[in-house]
Amino acid sequence: MSALRACPFCRTLYRPDEGSVCADCGVALVPMHTLGPSHDSQLDDPVPATLPEDEVLPWTAFGRGKGALVALCLLGLCAFFTPWVEIIRPETALRSGYDLARGRAGWLWGGAAAYFVLIPFALTRRTIARMRGVRVVSVLLASLTLCEVGLLLFLPPRGHGLVPVLIAWRWGLYASGAVSLAATLVSVRFGGSLPPLPDGFAGEEVRAPVAHKHGHTLH
Repeated sequence: MSALRACPFCRTLYRPDEGSVCADCGVALVPMHTLGPSHDSQLDDPVPATLPEDEVLPWTAFGRGKGALVALCLLGLCAFFTPWVEIIRPETALRSGYDLARGRAGWLWGGAAAYFVLIPFALTRRTIARMRGVRVVSVLLASLTLCEVGLLLFLPPRGHGLVPVLIAWRWGLYASGAVSLAATLVSVRFGGSLPPLPDGFAGEEVRAPVAHKHGHTLH
């Protein structure tokens, strides 16, 4: 079959020994595999249109929760450097989330790192389908700081032995938890709902995955 030649006009097939010009059209023959699908073939098996949720959006499109999520991540990173706790005993000091992470609470780096990952992660989702498809991951990353704040509030550091510890939580801790909660709620609805189908689609069933045949048929 790969040796067959065809007329690009009438699509008549010829063997290699039958000449190099179409007997009916007088057009030079070309290898069969170089021809695209004929007009009749395209009518019989049209290329499916792109669904609205699969259309690529411009980089400047910040709707459907993308802009809000990126802004909250930046705000969460700023809150990481605000006062989280005031140490009253055994010494007097004011510590931010960054200061605590550099000390014994190294696990606090997780929330800040999650924001760093979530910002480019959200910006690179340029279709509605891709935004909706990463909701679970976005929720996990956005809620990490909220989990850390909860652990600090419910399991505060305690003194031991002869060294009493007295601390007071400051506004930065609560602000970080609030920002993380807001980012989590936005992530739950990241991408929004599916857009309505345009005229010409049969119904919602076209959104189910369909296997398409890629072969071409000569007529």
